[in-house]
Amino acid sequence: MNNNNNTFKASKRLVVKIGSSLLTNSKGGVNRSVLKNVVSDIVWLINKNKEVIVVSSGAIALGREKLHLRQELTLNESQAAAARGQIELMTAWKNEFKKYKLQVAQILLSPSDAENKKSSRNAIATIENLISFNCIPIINENDTTSTDEIKFGDNDILASKISKLIKADHLILLSNVDGLYKEPPKNKKNDVLVTEIKSITKSIREMAGTASKLGKGGMISKIKAAEICMKSKCSVIITSGLKKDPIKSLSRKTTKSTRFLSK
Repeated sequence: MNNNNNTFKASKRLVVKIGSSLLTNSKGGVNRSVLKNVVSDIVWLINKNKEVIVVSSGAIALGREKLHLRQELTLNESQAAAARGQIELMTAWKNEFKKYKLQVAQILLSPSDAENKKSSRNAIATIENLISFNCIPIINENDTTSTDEIKFGDNDILASKISKLIKADHLILLSNVDGLYKEPPKNKKNDVLVTEIKSITKSIREMAGTASKLGKGGMISKIKAAEICMKSKCSVIITSGLKKDPIKSLSRKTTKSTRFLSK
């Protein structure tokens, strides 16, 4: 798969994951311009007869602002913030998709749901039905019941496990950087972006370890997510969600991204 107009041509089902550091602004509210651009591109995919599932972070960040909580939260405070913020998160998605006369549905999953056979079967059935009803599934980790030890890591791993469960062809990880750099980006002239990865090697993991932290998951969780997907014949793209057409632009050769090609 090369960086050309055929990026998603063979793909029927795509998972789009957006992190909290991208979806929320510095004041703890929804970053409206990012949301608008992402939704516009998802609609573009749907109009090309693609099935799109969204994995969205942001509930804790939004809830923290609404509840006027300090920056460093205890686990219980985070769970309360997630419960409050999930309402804001889904309202934002609902209102943006409403402009295109599209409906959304909320699915909250805990890590065990992706591993447990019965729960995962139920999750798959729910997603499949929602797609058949032309309703976009918006999935988030069930932060109100999850504990520190069993966190997915800013939903990167959750997105990869969902991609595996529903046999997605592509997982698009929208980040606030263009992809995996050989070293933490400093200045645009000397920054070296890894554009294509066919297998996760030790050196790739080391690059991810030195990359700057993004949200809660960082680049390491994105590499782990890519590894899960590649084993399930699902290709992964990391790209910046700060562009005007973050997904649509992936069809252009000039768009910066890191692509993990499934075998």
